[in-house]
Amino acid sequence: MKNTHYFITVIMTLLCCSVYAQGGGGSAQNGRLSLSEVVSASLFAQDSASTAQIAIPIGGINALADGAESHEIEVTLQTTADYDVSVSSSSAYFTYNGTGTNPTQMLVKDVLSIKITSNTTGGTVSNGFSQYQAVDGSQNQLIIASGLSGTRTFSFRYKAQPGFNYPAGTYTTDIVYTITKK
Repeated sequence: MKNTHYFITVIMTLLCCSVYAQGGGGSAQNGRLSLSEVVSASLFAQDSASTAQIAIPIGGINALADGAESHEIEVTLQTTADYDVSVSSSSAYFTYNGTGTNPTQMLVKDVLSIKITSNTTGGTVSNGFSQYQAVDGSQNQLIIASGLSGTRTFSFRYKAQPGFNYPAGTYTTDIVYTITKK
């Protein structure tokens, strides 16, 4: 019995040494993570059912003469690179839908303005857009310069001031925001 104990102890010791010998050599594995440049933008408008359509109702003499503002719209940007943000209209003129038989074409830049109301992008508000500036359909206008990567926000409002030269109806245009990496 003593020999059997001794034999089992020797076998166990050899197995342990064999296991330690196998673990001691080691090996390495190279882990690599490749990130793509990503830009994500989402809009949120308080008191609005949809950020895809921002309505600015204008009724009454004061609103026609002095203009009316939209709700504040917040843009959340999530990016892996620094960037600039520009704005333009998709067309120089609004599209008209109404009962006017011979409507005058309404230039977007004569009626629609935008103002940056807050900015936490790490960049600067450009080209005077801390005050209302016209939205132009013929050019991209820089509104945020040198925004920083990460999750950042800025907010803005639209103002429409059509005056008295256009017939009643609905005037629409697409506003295009372009985010360009630095």
